[in-house]
Amino acid sequence: MTLEKERQEAILKILHYIQNGGDFQTARKMFKDSFDKVDVSEITEAERTLIAQGLDPRDIQYLCNVHADVFKGNIEEKVESKAFKTPGHPVHTIKLENMVISSLIDDYLLPNLQEWEQTNNEKTLIKIQKALNDLETIDRHYTRKEVSIFPIMNKYGITAPPQVMWGVDDKIRSLIHASQKAAEIPVDKDKLHKLITEVSHEVLEMIFKEEKIMIPMIDEVASVEDWANVKSEESQIGYTLIAKPVNWKPELPQPTSSIINIDRLNSFFINFKEGSLNLEQLSAILDLLPFALTFVDENDKVVYFGGGAEIYPHSKNSIGNSVFECHSAKSRPIIKKIFHDFHAGTKDKIEYWFKPKKLGKMLYLRYYAVRDEANKYLGCLEVAEDITNIQKLTGEKKTM
Repeated sequence: MTLEKERQEAILKILHYIQNGGDFQTARKMFKDSFDKVDVSEITEAERTLIAQGLDPRDIQYLCNVHADVFKGNIEEKVESKAFKTPGHPVHTIKLENMVISSLIDDYLLPNLQEWEQTNNEKTLIKIQKALNDLETIDRHYTRKEVSIFPIMNKYGITAPPQVMWGVDDKIRSLIHASQKAAEIPVDKDKLHKLITEVSHEVLEMIFKEEKIMIPMIDEVASVEDWANVKSEESQIGYTLIAKPVNWKPELPQPTSSIINIDRLNSFFINFKEGSLNLEQLSAILDLLPFALTFVDENDKVVYFGGGAEIYPHSKNSIGNSVFECHSAKSRPIIKKIFHDFHAGTKDKIEYWFKPKKLGKMLYLRYYAVRDEANKYLGCLEVAEDITNIQKLTGEKKTM
């Protein structure tokens, strides 16, 4: 057995011990007896193995903090890219937000909670409510990570950490909402104390995971183009407790000659059953449609985003990734069922309509199985439409 394999087996032994209910101190001693330092890739590879062995990512997320605590202080520090220190770079922005979030918790939320528990001062309770409202905006920080950064990790085969972290992000969102509700009068002191203490711990632990595990891992694989995509997509989601950062424009490599620029193809026509369009016209039409379009090919890989509507944020970094990796572990079973039915040929269309809390709009979501004339499955077209205003239509309109 190679040294690398021995180290992996030792880490897996520790994680299995934790998974089976082992205590923290023993797990910590097991680590100290076997290692001096450990690389983040070794930890995440072990977690990936646990998932491959059948452990549900939603189960492993509850062990995530314990894993981090066991290895904390013994993770090898790596020299980060100099670009990360540049204001406006996505990593600089993540760390800046984390600094403000940490201060909000350590210097404002927790001290005010302690003061209110001692004094019952109504003004202090209002401060706690305000702090929780500010903390709620962490959703933007997590959404940017899930939409634009997790796809980079998945693209390069780092699949376990995104699954686990996404689940913890959702847990933190739920804890914040529960804390906000618990802070409403009449207040159950014990309940509020428990919720705020837990969410504060979870948020601070996530900051550690982002900066000490996630970012170093991505630094090893991400290209300048990957980071440029993250930067260009930030504005569709927004920021947490900071002003819009300064612009960051990396020097991108020149496109290779094999890449065809659509602007030069206005004389290239595609014949359809009824008429023809050149590529310039086709591209303009697709970008004008009042829908958000996503096409997933026959191998369940995301290959296209289009349409003129902005409904759900998405990332160019997802192009080429499995469609299942674009969804949290919670929603993945539904997505897998849709694609299973399309591949099996038992369904050709699936539709939903609902009002997501984040959007505050009525969403009409349709999935179509795309097949050729011989009924061969070519992929899935997702059509998302905001029908809020359509639902308000009454009477008739026949004039301009």
